[in-house]
Amino acid sequence: MMRTDLDHLPYAVTQELGVATNILFEEFAEALKGKLSPHRKAGRILKLILFGAFADPAWCEREADAATVPFDILVIVNHGELTKPQRYWRFAIDRLHRAWQAGVIRRPVRLTVHSLAEVNRALSGGIRFFTAIAEGGIILYQSCDKPLATPRLLSAVEGRDHAIRTAEKWLPKARAFVLGAHFYRDQGNLPMAALMLHQACERLYHCVLWTLTLHSRRTHALDELRDFAEQQDERLRDIWTGETRFERRVFSRIRRAYVEARYSDHFRITADELTWALGRVDVLARRVIWVCADHLASLEREIDPSASDTPSTAIAIPDVTENPDLPRRNWSIESRARLPRFRWNRLIPDRTFWQLEWFARWSDRTLDIVMALLLMILSAEVVMLRMYPPSAQTSRATPADLSAVLDFDIRADTVLGAVGGIANRAGYQIKANEDIWAVRWTGAYRAKATTFDALADVLYGSGLCPAIRGDTIMVRYCAKTHPAKVLKIEYQTQPGSSVRLVSPP
Repeated sequence: MMRTDLDHLPYAVTQELGVATNILFEEFAEALKGKLSPHRKAGRILKLILFGAFADPAWCEREADAATVPFDILVIVNHGELTKPQRYWRFAIDRLHRAWQAGVIRRPVRLTVHSLAEVNRALSGGIRFFTAIAEGGIILYQSCDKPLATPRLLSAVEGRDHAIRTAEKWLPKARAFVLGAHFYRDQGNLPMAALMLHQACERLYHCVLWTLTLHSRRTHALDELRDFAEQQDERLRDIWTGETRFERRVFSRIRRAYVEARYSDHFRITADELTWALGRVDVLARRVIWVCADHLASLEREIDPSASDTPSTAIAIPDVTENPDLPRRNWSIESRARLPRFRWNRLIPDRTFWQLEWFARWSDRTLDIVMALLLMILSAEVVMLRMYPPSAQTSRATPADLSAVLDFDIRADTVLGAVGGIANRAGYQIKANEDIWAVRWTGAYRAKATTFDALADVLYGSGLCPAIRGDTIMVRYCAKTHPAKVLKIEYQTQPGSSVRLVSPP
């Protein structure tokens, strides 16, 4: 059961939390105005959970640093669509930031927005970020009694495998952007080089967060990612020192490069500022590798206390130059306990194709695919039977007298099928323009009429006109300007008392 009390916080702090939550509700309600889709109109905030420093019962011991510590709030909504920050939460974030700058609240507010299904899925999967919130968070508001899923403790093996996959994903991407920054600097395109450095820093911070907590924020704001990453390990805190105005200005320009370097013609960064930023990103890359390697080593020791320090498989690591700020040590992230590849036949070479994730996903649905194909074939057969119903006659009937009243019951999907049905019942063959193959006629005809009247009823409103010449029914467009080119359709008697349409060459 999660806590709901704020007794460990001073009255002024609880008042600030009340102001922040009121702003959240007001801006969220404003964001939903005018939405027409049902899940947007029914959008609700289900829970607000305070986590981080202010949820810690021992917060009073750190009261001296309280002015610089932000409020961390998890917002849980009832639909995944409502978690998009730019569509539903950017005005709330902007208003909270302005309230902090104006002194309405003394501390900034950081939002993390997820749906209830996402949070429960993460708790069931043992994601460390969410399990820590479920264990130590404080509920500020809840509109329903739906409890959160029971947190699952992730095993050391699962945590190591997740962390290895994360490092293998983010570090090579960061290296590519660092190389891109060097390339654009050499080409003289400094704004684009700054954008590449922003992307490199973003991926390095994501690497730390995903590796250590198996979760990261859905944001491109470099200052927010930096704050969260620095909370995870103190070794990341002295990289962007900000001790001088020059250092603060450079970090601000790298942070703003994500938008301004792409869209603004006024973004500027000097060669000296870019050189200093490249050096800081170099240090950041090495610190990230250091932090991730130590974390993975601790997981390895949990799995096997007697494990050797010699790595067996090293992942790609950013190729950065040596930096005197760090110890001269080659950090490597290792993955020892890889599951052996399944080989279905030792005499046949291993095929990685069978191990692909998409192939496994589709192979699990083989039965569904086969059933869908069978249903498609059956549907096609039914359509063909409706268009060309089998006849009980063994030979062509003598064409009926034009004045004879016949009982017609015709069902078809095309004009040609309907006319063919009438011709079959009355004993005629047909000639038709080849364009009539594409003319649709969906419905049924049931009446007692002469053959010509039945044809006129079926073709009414289609722009087609019938004519009967001897034992042949001719259908053509009524407009005289249309060419009179026709396609002859004949019936052939088949064994078993059936008749089928054939098109002669």
